[in-house]
Amino acid sequence: MAPRYRWVILAVGLVAFMQTHLHRMAFAPLIPTFVADLGLSYAAAGTIQTAYFWTYTAVQVPVGVVADRWGERRVMAVCMALLGLGALAFARSQTYGESIAARMLVGLGAAAVWVPSMRLVSEWFPREERGRATGLLSSGGGLGGTLGLVLVPWLAALWGWRWAYGSTAVAALFTLIIVVLGLRPGPREAPPEGAGRGSLRRVLSTRALWPFNLSVLFAYGGYFSFITFLPAFLVTQLGLSQPYAGFVTSLITAGTIVSWPLAGLLSDRLGRRKALYLGSQAMSVAGCVAFAVVVPGLGAAGAVVAALGTGLLVGGMILPFVMIVEMFPRELAGTASGVTNTSCFVGGMVLPIVLGRVLDVTGSFSAAFLVAAGVQALAFGFGVFTRETGTAYGAG
Repeated sequence: MAPRYRWVILAVGLVAFMQTHLHRMAFAPLIPTFVADLGLSYAAAGTIQTAYFWTYTAVQVPVGVVADRWGERRVMAVCMALLGLGALAFARSQTYGESIAARMLVGLGAAAVWVPSMRLVSEWFPREERGRATGLLSSGGGLGGTLGLVLVPWLAALWGWRWAYGSTAVAALFTLIIVVLGLRPGPREAPPEGAGRGSLRRVLSTRALWPFNLSVLFAYGGYFSFITFLPAFLVTQLGLSQPYAGFVTSLITAGTIVSWPLAGLLSDRLGRRKALYLGSQAMSVAGCVAFAVVVPGLGAAGAVVAALGTGLLVGGMILPFVMIVEMFPRELAGTASGVTNTSCFVGGMVLPIVLGRVLDVTGSFSAAFLVAAGVQALAFGFGVFTRETGTAYGAG
């Protein structure tokens, strides 16, 4: 029988993952302020957003390797402290360069949550529960993103954006404490002697990994770039206030609080993961097209419906990470997750700048969102070539 403490481990991972998405999304509703008050272009604002992903992406593979060798608690605790320092630094930044550097520090601090948490899932949860566990872990991202999109602009309207963003460091400190107190190694057997040697080479040489890498690169690159500029679209095109625009955008992340765990649970019950992932990718394309073509003519009410519908239908986006863990032995789980997460955030690092440039050149949010839809379509195409790992196929 799987030990009950696994749910404590999952709860700690969920709270930590909330922090990564809170800080990932917290800048997006502030973009109209930065563009209007600081005179930044949309491409420059997109660069501030993506600076988070520069460091986050760069250290995903090292984080996976270190987590496999040194354990999850040490890695997560150190990085959570850096996350809090980055939040304070961004709140105090005075120049464009300082804001970039602070966002890079935030990204470095957020980098060691998902990969170590997925390794913990592989240690503590039996295979038939991993989809549900991963979905519940992912719901922390939906909770954190929702708080970032709703709470930060609301506090900014009361206190100013500096105090609003700086207050997020308190949550990072709380998370650091529960990581230190709550995490411990899994109950399964220790990996064989020397298992970490050559782990990166072994992972990278696995051909079946690369369709996953390419698919999540475009899937999450399209998703994050779309979310980045949606609040600005709602403010400038639909005339919403910044807090209300943040609320409407947060309906997407709020929807994922339901859809990510549900997709994981369904994939466990059905013993199939790939079909649910592809279905969610199709809905991601449809969501971007809806905001590009339909929502501008429907106003705020249409935006609310489209945002919530998108969030409720894209839950299968988390399933590639379950499939990656199932493709590899436990001693390689952290390294493999780190490689795929790196690919995921290469897209998140580049595509918001691309969409910002499209906005600067065309002045059209519809054009930018159609580009995001095309990127999501590429993710679907590569997803067709991924390997099914569900229990119905007897994968180990």
